[in-house]
Amino acid sequence: MTTKPTTASIGAKQAARAFHAVRFANDSGSPLNLMVTIDFTSLGIEAEGAGELFKEIWARFTRWYAYQRSKGREFGSFDAYAVHEHPQGKARHVHWVMRVPDGTRSEVERVIRNRLEKLTGFDCLGDAIHFKDVGAAGTLAKYTLKGIHPAYAAHFHMRAEPQGEIVGRRMTISRSIGYAARQRAGWTRSTKRHFLPIGAPYI
Repeated sequence: MTTKPTTASIGAKQAARAFHAVRFANDSGSPLNLMVTIDFTSLGIEAEGAGELFKEIWARFTRWYAYQRSKGREFGSFDAYAVHEHPQGKARHVHWVMRVPDGTRSEVERVIRNRLEKLTGFDCLGDAIHFKDVGAAGTLAKYTLKGIHPAYAAHFHMRAEPQGEIVGRRMTISRSIGYAARQRAGWTRSTKRHFLPIGAPYI
């Protein structure tokens, strides 16, 4: 029996944080430009195990990223967010949206594949992983956040689509584009608009 929390949707404050993070990255001149989708069901991994596996993939990749920076490569901060989904009757998967430095797309793909292969024992991942270049991060954010609670979808000008129950953390945002980083940078939205409906639950 799992002791980790289970959620059925993305809360209003979670959605606001993600949208703010994406806009902050855009305004900083470093928009998120790559989406990695990992299909855990194809790998034979379900429920709590999927969250733990992704946590380790994130950790191993960020260690590699930090090492590249320590060698003097101009990578900048690792900016990313991830959203887990498990719609009824479909695969348990995660959308991992990140910024990769210019000219490193192939290298990043190779590193992520390598780390995932080592963690799962698969020699060939096949359709379990996909990489897609991102043109409009804001538009993509609405797609990745489609699991929002229906009560708040209209507020964000988007359509809610049930994305199933997720055991453990449903969303992760890197500290580099999180609330504290935005505060340190003195970042504020250019347009005045309340992002949270009155009474929105803190989930």
